Amino acid sequence: MHDDASSALPRSRAEQMVRAAWILGLGGLVPFFVGAWMIVTGSEVIPLPDLPFVVLSYGAVILSFLGGIRWGAALNEPGRQSPTTLAQSVIPAIFAWVCTLLPSPWSFVGLAVAFAVQGVWDVTAIRAGRITTPWFAPLRIVLTVGAVVALAITAYASAQPLAY
Repeated sequence: MHDDASSALPRSRAEQMVRAAWILGLGGLVPFFVGAWMIVTGSEVIPLPDLPFVVLSYGAVILSFLGGIRWGAALNEPGRQSPTTLAQSVIPAIFAWVCTLLPSPWSFVGLAVAFAVQGVWDVTAIRAGRITTPWFAPLRIVLTVGAVVALAITAYASAQPLAY
């Protein structure tokens, strides 16, 4: 007697990569949404004066990570390695740092805009063949929308006066 689990073919390495990327990417949205929820509800798990900075710092790190992905992609662009593309890949980290210096809610608005621009840049590069991982486009779209929505909620909530 065979059950479906034992007769299923093992996943290829490529399928494992796609699955891992989706799991890790969606997991990466959790701090954005938990932080937004904590700010909206006035949670005291992390003291409210510190909480927006915690969310902002996480967003800055993730935006910098996305720039790092583009750095790696620029080093591996088939037939088009470009110093300009390499230089452009550091812009997300610089912009993220600038956003940490802005007052709330503008810091979150800046990050949301930067995530949207980064998402468009990534999907455009994928569709043009400059990033040769086609499954990355749907992932980037979902993760970009998630991050932008969470940051917009955080911007709105952090702009509201605190009720004591």
